[in-house]
Amino acid sequence: MGEELSRQERIQACLREVTRQPDFPAFSHHIQELMHALGDEEASLRRLTALVLRDFSLTLKVLRTANSVQYNRSGRHILSVTHAVALLGVDAIRYLAGSLALFEHFRKQSPGLRELMLLSLLTANQARSVAARIGYPRREEAYLCGMFRNLGEVLVASYFPSQYAAILGHIKEANLSDREACLRVLHFTYEELGHAMALHWNMPDKVARCMRGGEEKLGRAGTHDVDLLPALTSFSHSLTTAVYRRDPEGARARINLLIEDYLPTLELQQEDVGRILDSAILDTKHTFAILRVPLNDLRLRHQAETALTSAAAAPHPADAGPALHELASEANLLERLTHEVDALIGSSTDLQLNSVLLMILEAIYRGGPFDRVLFCLVNAEHTHIQGRLGLGAESLREKFSFPLSIRGGPIGAALLKKQELFLSSDRASTYAELELLKLLGASSFGLHPILVDGVLVGCLYFDRLAPSAPLDARTLGFLVRLRDLAATAIQKKRQATPVF
Repeated sequence: MGEELSRQERIQACLREVTRQPDFPAFSHHIQELMHALGDEEASLRRLTALVLRDFSLTLKVLRTANSVQYNRSGRHILSVTHAVALLGVDAIRYLAGSLALFEHFRKQSPGLRELMLLSLLTANQARSVAARIGYPRREEAYLCGMFRNLGEVLVASYFPSQYAAILGHIKEANLSDREACLRVLHFTYEELGHAMALHWNMPDKVARCMRGGEEKLGRAGTHDVDLLPALTSFSHSLTTAVYRRDPEGARARINLLIEDYLPTLELQQEDVGRILDSAILDTKHTFAILRVPLNDLRLRHQAETALTSAAAAPHPADAGPALHELASEANLLERLTHEVDALIGSSTDLQLNSVLLMILEAIYRGGPFDRVLFCLVNAEHTHIQGRLGLGAESLREKFSFPLSIRGGPIGAALLKKQELFLSSDRASTYAELELLKLLGASSFGLHPILVDGVLVGCLYFDRLAPSAPLDARTLGFLVRLRDLAATAIQKKRQATPVF
């Protein structure tokens, strides 16, 4: 970058260099897809649930968040992603997904990058904890802002290692601040590069604003929350620097100055900071466990305790959610998800039918397990059945359309008789059955008709794409139970408000 370039030109040249790296376009597209796909509050529950279920780590993160005391007031563990997504909402899922995507991409590149991502995750968890303490309502938004706050440094460390080494050298040898060292080497700051990338990704304005590093300290607590987000993000980032990135000598003094600086806006005391640090370590440990990454949380706790030697030891926060092994375990998952659907139908006075149907599909999809599941609905004229909701079955949903007559082949015939249908490629006995399996692209499938007051209203379809063992009697029993729960939910909704 020649001397004739302006500061903004240098930033844009650096941005172009980053975006040309072989690994970056796919990652960049993923981030933009998450921000765009979930940016609309009207995004469908099916779309959100399918997105989460595609990523095992995100599934665990969403379930864990939904089971925290901030969201789950019922006292019953939530194991259904559909239930969790409906509880958390569009924005929270977007923020969790974006944060996890950033962490996963960069922490794999080198030990040094993993250390930086650990610090970003600590900042994110501290930001969420600060939001909870000051009453900021969108805690997962604060989490995302904390996670992305140090994006500029992460980009420089990842794609410009020689310049990054020079910056670290200036900080250590000349005792410069991060900002001063960046300006000396890059002629712009980490924050400016991070903000430029946020704009490139079309991230929400509030998130991009928080990455600029402005010292938002003025104002009083209780002012409009749009002013609190930059302040709590900046505080959380500065707290990470004070505790984990500087010599332990003087950490206590740095924290006291930090509390004093942000007192007018955040009104935090030293005992609050102790609890924030402790809570963030616990949450970070859980995220590392989800991602199967080892974490020496004892070292983090030692650094935090050293920085707060004069404060009373903060109690470790209780783990509000179910254990990770319980969320991850497939043992009895079909049974547990079935019970969750049953409990929701029994307790809900304002039944959201699509949510319940998606929970039923999820129970079959994860608990079966099956590759594709569909809820199919009979049309008003009672002449056709059409796929309506699905998981893992976007293309099949449109394709699944059969006449309720002999022209509908094995599916039409079974539904006319209100009978279950099970077919597999190794046991198909007629040409029509083989052609149906070929049309659906399945190695085997099952079909359960849904009856309300003796009338066919739809069916549940589930299949496997590769050859597999026949379903056992226990699984078949739960599939029948889920079919019956679908009928109950439809009947209950009809009694409240006719929908079909």
